[in-house]
Amino acid sequence: MSIDIRIEQLPPLHALEVTTNAPMWKIPKLLGDNFPRIDKHITAQGGDRAGAPYVRYMEIDWQQMRHCGPLKMLWQMLTSKQPMRIGMAVEAPVEGDGDIEAISIESLTCVRTIHRGPYQKVGDTYKEIVDWAEANDVELADHTMETYINDPTTVAKEDIETLIMIPVVGTPVIAEDGAR
Repeated sequence: MSIDIRIEQLPPLHALEVTTNAPMWKIPKLLGDNFPRIDKHITAQGGDRAGAPYVRYMEIDWQQMRHCGPLKMLWQMLTSKQPMRIGMAVEAPVEGDGDIEAISIESLTCVRTIHRGPYQKVGDTYKEIVDWAEANDVELADHTMETYINDPTTVAKEDIETLIMIPVVGTPVIAEDGAR
């Protein structure tokens, strides 16, 4: 598979997030429960969403992921808890409430690509990103942001699009076309 991987500047954003720590197999339910709840809170506060919902996955060991085979990946999905922040960006800051936290993210330089296809195959795209980063001497931060561009209930599995943005450590030189 050949994907378009580039470096881009993520603009600053305001968002509402729910922080949780759960095994990978519970993520679909967590997203299904929390995205509507966050959206409802934004509306109740008189706010407007700014883009598609996202998840920030924290504390990632990219080298371990790169060398993880299918059996080890399955074992991790069943046993390991993943720290994550389920969120939605907003046009202007709104107040949080309870476990829904108002946050701001500063502008970040990120490695960016779009994964096309089922969520179960996103690990393959991450492996390509890690290989690309190593080949281009780009150090990845220990977290990633996945923005869910379209709704998997309304498109075929092969048409699902997930925007992946991984902040980089340091400031790489960015060409006008986003290449390094």
